[in-house]
Amino acid sequence: MLTFSPLNQGNYQPAFALQLACHSHPWSEATFASCLDGQYFAWQMEDNGELAGFYVGLQVLQEATLMDIGIASAKRGKGLSKPLLEHFFSQCRQKGIEEVWLEVRASNQPAIGLYEQYGFTLIERRKGYYPTHNGREDALIMKLSWGQVG
Repeated sequence: MLTFSPLNQGNYQPAFALQLACHSHPWSEATFASCLDGQYFAWQMEDNGELAGFYVGLQVLQEATLMDIGIASAKRGKGLSKPLLEHFFSQCRQKGIEEVWLEVRASNQPAIGLYEQYGFTLIERRKGYYPTHNGREDALIMKLSWGQVG
């Protein structure tokens, strides 16, 4: 059974550890912790009591940016990205958000495919935006407007 709970200063440590495991160049703990209040909203998803994923969003007026999202490696390939992303969308709608923006590594084809399934469109390609172990990689900037959701 999937359950969702908001992340806050008192419970973010497991989600931060997951963030470290999900990314080759993760945020610092200070950065992660700073994204838990104010204009930010962050949630974790548990699958039968085990941390399965998290996301961090940033709201500015009627726009949101999906700042970070991650699924535990043991939970990948089980369709859990969809309910996590749909929970993010639900939170956005409750906040009156009309557009969602994100950036994704150009090599992350599973994520790009998921975002395209939900109607995200490519807006811009930022050359050499992300660091990699052997250089840099492009970022794709994508946008979704609620009118685009089928």
